[in-house]
Amino acid sequence: MSISQTDSKYTILHPRHEHFEEIRALCRRVYPFSKPWNIEQLESHRSYFPDGQLIVMDKESGKVVAMAFSLIVSWDDYLSQDSWKDFTASGYFHNHNPSKGKTLYGAEIMVDPELRGQGIGKLLYEARKLIVEKYGLKRIRAGARLRGYSKFKDEYTPQEYVKKVTEKQIYDPTLSFQLNQGFKVIDVAPNYLFNDPESLGFAAVIEWLNPKVATPKDYEKQVQSIETFFSGHKFAPEHLPRELRRLVRKATFTLGNVIKEFEGEKLYGRVEFYREQLKRTRSGKSRTQLNYLLEQLRAESRAERFKIAHAFALQLELVNVCETAYRTWRQRLKPVAQGTKSKLNMTFVLTGHPTEARSKANVEILTEIGRILLEGIQGDFLLNESELMSKMRMFWLQSSSKSERPTVLDEAEYIYSQIFANPLFDFILNEKPSFEIRLRSWVGGDKDGHPHVNRDVMRECFAKSRARILAILNAKLEHVLIEAQSLERTHRVLKSEVRGLAKLMADLAVLQTVTASDGTRLKAWIMKYRRFQSSAGTFVNKHNEIALINRLLEVFPALVFPLELREDAGLIRDGLEDRSSVIRGMLAELKKLAGALRITAYAKGLVVSHCESAADLESACKLVYLATDSRSLPVIPLFETKGALTSSKKIVKDWLGKQRNHEMVLRRWNGIFEVMLGYSDSAKQMGVLPSRFLIARAMTGLEKTIRSLNIEPRFFHGSGGSVARGGGSLKEQISWWSNSAVAHPKFTIQGEMIQRQFATKEILNSQCIHMANEALRRKSRRTRPTSDLALEHFSEAVGLQYERLVGDPILLQRLLDASPYRYLDILKIGSRPSKRPDSLVSTESLRAIPWVLCWTQTRLLMPTWWGIGTAWRESPPQQQHELIELFQSNAFFSSFVKTLGFTLAKVELDIWELYFKGAPDHALFDRFEHEFKDAVRFVREVSAQKELIWYRPWLSESIRLRSSNIHLLNLLQILALEEPDEGLLRETIVGIACGMLTTG
Repeated sequence: MSISQTDSKYTILHPRHEHFEEIRALCRRVYPFSKPWNIEQLESHRSYFPDGQLIVMDKESGKVVAMAFSLIVSWDDYLSQDSWKDFTASGYFHNHNPSKGKTLYGAEIMVDPELRGQGIGKLLYEARKLIVEKYGLKRIRAGARLRGYSKFKDEYTPQEYVKKVTEKQIYDPTLSFQLNQGFKVIDVAPNYLFNDPESLGFAAVIEWLNPKVATPKDYEKQVQSIETFFSGHKFAPEHLPRELRRLVRKATFTLGNVIKEFEGEKLYGRVEFYREQLKRTRSGKSRTQLNYLLEQLRAESRAERFKIAHAFALQLELVNVCETAYRTWRQRLKPVAQGTKSKLNMTFVLTGHPTEARSKANVEILTEIGRILLEGIQGDFLLNESELMSKMRMFWLQSSSKSERPTVLDEAEYIYSQIFANPLFDFILNEKPSFEIRLRSWVGGDKDGHPHVNRDVMRECFAKSRARILAILNAKLEHVLIEAQSLERTHRVLKSEVRGLAKLMADLAVLQTVTASDGTRLKAWIMKYRRFQSSAGTFVNKHNEIALINRLLEVFPALVFPLELREDAGLIRDGLEDRSSVIRGMLAELKKLAGALRITAYAKGLVVSHCESAADLESACKLVYLATDSRSLPVIPLFETKGALTSSKKIVKDWLGKQRNHEMVLRRWNGIFEVMLGYSDSAKQMGVLPSRFLIARAMTGLEKTIRSLNIEPRFFHGSGGSVARGGGSLKEQISWWSNSAVAHPKFTIQGEMIQRQFATKEILNSQCIHMANEALRRKSRRTRPTSDLALEHFSEAVGLQYERLVGDPILLQRLLDASPYRYLDILKIGSRPSKRPDSLVSTESLRAIPWVLCWTQTRLLMPTWWGIGTAWRESPPQQQHELIELFQSNAFFSSFVKTLGFTLAKVELDIWELYFKGAPDHALFDRFEHEFKDAVRFVREVSAQKELIWYRPWLSESIRLRSSNIHLLNLLQILALEEPDEGLLRETIVGIACGMLTTG
């Protein structure tokens, strides 16, 4: 390519090998403190895209005096804020993509410093435009290094600096020149170049559109990008990993293409319109914009609203899947953890997926998409795009939620589908260096207030898990059999072992059904297996699959997923006289099934809910013996109300003080007495801080009391997924637990948290290692009891404010009416009724999960923060000072403040107010706004931090990016509540739950 007709002094050429050293010399003249392009990179450029590489030669001297390198990329595979290394594959151009890309990316341009100002740079830009025309590309994009920014860094942000340059108030050597060549600024990229003292890493993202190819829509999009950037609506995350951001962009872009395929450009355009408009809500004052969007949605047809809701709900689902893939990838990059001196035994009690009520097919598709994304991130983002598109089409066409109420068996099946999937299940079974996992389930055993749980349902849950376990067991035996058969001809000794394995597999058939004397039949099979194993040779005995079978028999001794039983103390008492009692029938069924096995192979304990006295424990023990003729099933008191938690120490002391009970614990329960601590009901009753404070105090007192009687205490934490139900990050949950609780952790894992925590073996392993390390640290330090007077007084003040709010039935009804509460029964979101029979609305009548759902869906999250602001504002200065000091020394208080900050960051009062019909109640809104602002002030003043989530800045950015997309689902939910539209309402509930990362 020659431009001698334009300038007689210079010629533009495509570089050849003989020019490479001169190019490197030019690099040294322009950037004397940086490494020049290496020969391998220059060869790579020529190999991939020779037409895109330009050099300017001085005709007289024959020297290379300027250069411009470029490649073709598919812009949708990147984020505008990605780095130079991302766009250039670290300078090698491996990502050059002419078949798919429509963007010429300007990777480098430089002019000899002694020849600047002679129009050489302009010649190169004109030459680049010719390349764009030749290949029919839409645009040129590049990163304009902000060479002058370091001089203004104390005066302007990078965005403000770029605006000043654009307005010609400041001259920047690079950007000003490019603006004069017709480029527009559409963004600013941080960390574009590392270790650049002039730009401090910042570059303006610039664009030139090819007028011969670009459409009016392309120009409209450019104008929109410019407006978004200069208006400040563009949110630039600094802490979210770029790999995660690229993964999210790839997934959501693919979803967009699928929407266009099935619904056409019109619907896709509406989705994009709302997405762009929602960015304006990130700047703070959003009420006007939200009202505008609400009216826009009101004008959409009913069918269009559902499709728009579906698009945004699926996008939020995909973000979660991307995060799982990214977390798994990161864990794979970490070195394998070494074992600790002693292993930690941890127990997870799994419960259903009641609130999101997502379809099984939807969950399975998400798992497949997650696998594709994980493979892609591991392969430097070379995804199997055809497979991803196929799965995404299924994702779009599949309903997100169930149209029928899920049964108890549906919820059991959800749990089993997650846990028994490989390679996760093998990981659970495998020997691990620092921890062991034990699994239980509530589903099928939790009778407390559940009308659909009985002896038949319990047995059917056992049968479902048995079928899955037998399939796994058969597959493992078959694996060993096939390998033994392949060696049989040369090693005759394996002949009997082949026969033995085949016989064991055939004998499994008698275990297919779970009926009376199931344990007897199972015990007979296990004895055959043990005899076979004792006579087998080294190849079979030391086979990895045999080792896994041995562990399977240890973890699931009845070859079923063991249950935790639960029933109300009053109904347990009634069961002593009533032979038709459901819980009595379930206990009797356990005896019938167990046969020669202990019933604890099927159920691990009977939890007594609403346990208010030692007599309640006595009744439970009598009922167990009456129904099973055995005392081996542990009875576990559940302390879940203010009164029960306060009296828990006395209740346990009175019961264990009786010699026969003490001896039973020592002889029948292995010297272990377990207590379950209920977070949900106590938090509903008095607020999160008072509830958590009371639980911490009860745990300390119970631990001391039980140990004084030479019995080992164990604590079962009945926490849910949300902060209001005891959830939150694992680190913050366990930081204030007693040593006994950490030494033998046991806690509930709720539906959506199963999918997050058990998503991959890497994520589960990471969580368990954190727990094991915390247990190890506890051995070398003592936890400080939560007994500080300042904290106690503050907690009481918070509880008083909270109880005043929820204790007003008229106000509480009004608040709940401005939520999906009144539709919970018809939405079929869980097998359990959403509320207990009660004519008046109260914290007692509404169950824990729906209670939290109401506040989560409307973005209020009230139970966690209500009363904090008033209590802090009214605290004497001395008490405030003591609390500020306590934050630094008290694990309980520090944990609460952090989780409170996390909750407050997710609150959106502007959204919540839109749920109220009719004339706005300014007095009510002002009351909530003042309380919220004071709660935020509390976190900032106690922590001495400006940001609410200062300890995890990436999480703060994640919440902010998600938040605006959840807004649209809230607006659609408001319209669904007005009409009503049950299908749309169900879709928005699923989407909001995904975006908020919790249901209830």
